[in-house]
Amino acid sequence: MRCIFLSLLLAISSVVCAADYQCVKTDNGAKLVNGAAVVWELVVKTPEGKPYIHPVALPDGRVISELRPRDHRWHTGLWFSWKFINGVNYWEPSNGKTEVESWDAVIDGLSATVTIKLRYFDDRNPDVILLTEDRTVVFSAPDEKGSYSISFKHHFTAGGEDLVFDRTPLNIPWGGYAGLSLRMNQSVKDFKLTCENGGNTKHTVRAKPASWLDFRDEKTGQGVRFIVIKSTEQTRFYLLDGGHYCIIPSPVHEGPITCKAGESFDLEYLLKIGY
Repeated sequence: MRCIFLSLLLAISSVVCAADYQCVKTDNGAKLVNGAAVVWELVVKTPEGKPYIHPVALPDGRVISELRPRDHRWHTGLWFSWKFINGVNYWEPSNGKTEVESWDAVIDGLSATVTIKLRYFDDRNPDVILLTEDRTVVFSAPDEKGSYSISFKHHFTAGGEDLVFDRTPLNIPWGGYAGLSLRMNQSVKDFKLTCENGGNTKHTVRAKPASWLDFRDEKTGQGVRFIVIKSTEQTRFYLLDGGHYCIIPSPVHEGPITCKAGESFDLEYLLKIGY
């Protein structure tokens, strides 16, 4: 009888914990909450023109993402940005503009699928759309441990001219970045880095191709795994640490990529949070 009673209590506790989660469509995106805490939130329309996800929280409640830190106000948690398109800067505030054209969010229980149409242009010639993007972001429901995943599919199509996507050259200490980026806060300062290519520092990770990078708290086992599903031959994991924590599987790290007028290409990524 005691075992039955304990089992019933555990079952009730599990139901209560599950009921604490709620996934909702908002006026500007979607979010998952656990009681009063926000687990993740996707914000579509932003002052920068680029959708972002913040917070990104671990199952234990720790928020690892950082929004608009003082050192780089244009870093917005988990977001996507090109660096240079045909020589114009789209990363920092400049003439290169990213703009949301339309979006929708479909909620299915505790999971969500957000579709976004974006366009890219030089604000000195705003009537010419250089690039369009169809983006799909899928959030899985949290599992019994609270872990979840976020997948990204980016479909880019060049407008009426050939496009060259580039980065700051590698002979500059901070050169090489562009693309999907996760800016993290000081809570990750003791996390351990492991990578498919055997690298365990920001320099050795960049040295070789890799399809995944893991950044994890050894004490709790919780962290984030960044997986590259589809990208370019030039892709390398760009990592910053020492107080300015950032993970970027940059598709232009080893050199520029091109897209002919009217042609398309795809990038795909998966983030596992917790686990």
